[in-house]
Amino acid sequence: MDKAAFSPKFVRSKNVRNFEVLMDGLSLSEGEGRFGLIYGRAGRGKSRTCEWYHGHHDTIYLRMMKIWARSDIEFLAAFARELGLKNPPHRRGICFREVIDRLMADPKPVFLDEIEKLPGEILEICRDITDVTTAPIILVGEEELVSYMTVNRRVWSRTFQKLEFAPLETADVMFYAQETTGLALPPDGAALILSSSEGDLRLVKRTMVNLVQIANAKDTRDITLEMIRVAVKTGLGGKQ
Repeated sequence: MDKAAFSPKFVRSKNVRNFEVLMDGLSLSEGEGRFGLIYGRAGRGKSRTCEWYHGHHDTIYLRMMKIWARSDIEFLAAFARELGLKNPPHRRGICFREVIDRLMADPKPVFLDEIEKLPGEILEICRDITDVTTAPIILVGEEELVSYMTVNRRVWSRTFQKLEFAPLETADVMFYAQETTGLALPPDGAALILSSSEGDLRLVKRTMVNLVQIANAKDTRDITLEMIRVAVKTGLGGKQ
């Protein structure tokens, strides 16, 4: 019998499908500056989904770095590099102009991930960028991102689409298992994985890796609830 194996794959969960609806909605308002908002607890696949979309579409994806909080020129320089400028200028105004000029020539969607790491003044810079270039800017972060944005009314009024990444559902876990391992999970076992992980995709993945090892050790592809209990217990961070 062939051994089971874990093969990382991007799985189109309900969150991913809702994400695609959000992106379609932003495209309908083409021609004016606007924000999208994607938020939710860590581990629900927000960044991975944005990276997947970026890999299949002409977009910009930039993950924020805490060190940029010291100076917005660091943020602008990184932005300019993502737009293809190899040696961004060190002067704030000139660097900002480079970002504007390049996005005006090609106003593609821009993903700014973990934006709440940076001071609120960065939102004003982003507002100017989207207003002038009409490129949609999608801000991605955890729950506090909503309050981070709502305190700035001019930013919030330009937020055309928003999406909270919800916890995974039992059907998502079963589909993920089938796609990444070829193993069929019993519904009660998938529900156990879901409850132990609290919908965190990273913990689901960890459990599936453990489950593959257990199945191979038993030389079987018939997954039982007891095998899943052991896989959950073995996984770091899983709760019983």
